[in-house]
Amino acid sequence: MIPGRVVQAVLLSVLSGSLLVLTFPSFDLHILAWVALVPLLLAIEDKRPAPAYVYSLVAGIVFFPGTWYAVYAVPGFKIVDGALISLYLAQYVAVWGLAVNCIRGRTQLPLTLVAAPLWVAVEYLRCHIGFLSLPWAQLGDSQYESLALLQMASLTGVYGLSFLIVFVNAAMTEAILQGRRASMWLGIPRASLIAASLLIAIFVHGVVVLARRPTPETTRIAVVQGNIPQERKWDAAFRQATLEKYGMLTREAAAHRPTLIVWPETAVPGDVRHDARLRRAVSAIASEAGTHLLVGSSEYAKFTRQELRGKHYNSMVLFGPDGQTRGEYRKMVLVPWAEYPPLQDWFDWPRALVSKIGGFVGGEDYTVFAVGPAKVGVTICWENIFPDLFREFAKRGVNLMINATNEAWFGETAASRQFLTMSAMRAAEHRIAIARATNTGISVFIDDRGKITQRLTGAGGKDMFVDGVLLDDVPLTTMRTFYTRYGDEFAGSQVALAVLLLIAAGLPARARVRFVRRSPKLTTLRPAT
Repeated sequence: MIPGRVVQAVLLSVLSGSLLVLTFPSFDLHILAWVALVPLLLAIEDKRPAPAYVYSLVAGIVFFPGTWYAVYAVPGFKIVDGALISLYLAQYVAVWGLAVNCIRGRTQLPLTLVAAPLWVAVEYLRCHIGFLSLPWAQLGDSQYESLALLQMASLTGVYGLSFLIVFVNAAMTEAILQGRRASMWLGIPRASLIAASLLIAIFVHGVVVLARRPTPETTRIAVVQGNIPQERKWDAAFRQATLEKYGMLTREAAAHRPTLIVWPETAVPGDVRHDARLRRAVSAIASEAGTHLLVGSSEYAKFTRQELRGKHYNSMVLFGPDGQTRGEYRKMVLVPWAEYPPLQDWFDWPRALVSKIGGFVGGEDYTVFAVGPAKVGVTICWENIFPDLFREFAKRGVNLMINATNEAWFGETAASRQFLTMSAMRAAEHRIAIARATNTGISVFIDDRGKITQRLTGAGGKDMFVDGVLLDDVPLTTMRTFYTRYGDEFAGSQVALAVLLLIAAGLPARARVRFVRRSPKLTTLRPAT
């Protein structure tokens, strides 16, 4: 018979994983993030390392499949694919819980001092582990609609908000543990006061930032959402109909005299750079519109290097008002096992374990387009979720970012809304406005503070699987944030602290005592007597 304490710990772990799921779209119960880890922290407190690892793994197994279940809607995606990826991602929560448990057990350091740096270190690792990198559902992203708190990202990136959320969770857990162990009230835990002070200070900072005058210079941008069904995008029988629809929507957008009109990822059904008929058709649309036109296209890589015969680039091609091409950006961060087979020179992946692998190659250049007063950078598909890639464009002086994507693969799941959270975070990190052009939704404009200012909707307010045109006068900022200039300094400091904590936990007992004596004491403030 399973002991009651084990059942209780498992239920607490499941509760934490479920609360984490609820903080992200489509549920968007952002406030739950501030308590979501409390049940798990209670479950692993005073446990041996093996149970702490298992309980944390349970929370991860609930959390990750619950947030990114949308991948199961992708045609050809197999259940075994999802199970393996979910188990892999759950390891990050499991390793975090194990490390918190071991360090606490061997050093007796305050939970707040241990849990928050370790969480940031684990999130940072998840974003920087080669082709396995997946910065999806970072805890800080859950606060994308809390504009005052979101402004912290310009200093620390998303990792600062993740740190704050975990610190608050740990402070609450310490308060509960203190209440359990004390026979009388011992006062307000100092960790709780520190957490409250940090939260208030960051909120006030955000309010001050939001109160500043908006950027005076703007330029008008239009995004076109064609709502082309995925099964028709590459069907030659629908090529002309697709072009006609985008041409009609482009003429509608041109009537408002925008500086730039944007089509989504691979909106052109072919290689617009090297297919003469397609190039003439799109060139004619740009000339008729009399403005810059940025279109998505699948470009044959063999025209750049013969050894890439049979491969493609996922590109965005810019046409000028005269109909001539002005350059292209080629997607650099490809989706492993979907667009390319990782480690293909060293390992043959068994087809039984992966979906059909595409034949794409990555680009190499951070292209910056000059479009009127705007210096425009582009990310394609999921590239917006990678903080480092986006920052490279910001460092090159762009003042407007375009995210062109096709999310028809995911159907009417939460995927588009979750991508949106990460786009809002990127805008706030660098104070750069983003125009998001999608095939089936959600197309939006995000200002330089991370606020979603415009959203394309159809009948009844529906924002997915509708077609139309969205326009906005977007701000063009010239300032560069601390995060743009210095990057992940904060995250790096937390990684360093996590390493020190792990080293301290591995020290002999006598050395650990000296380390703990020199560490901060987050005890309680006792009531006056």
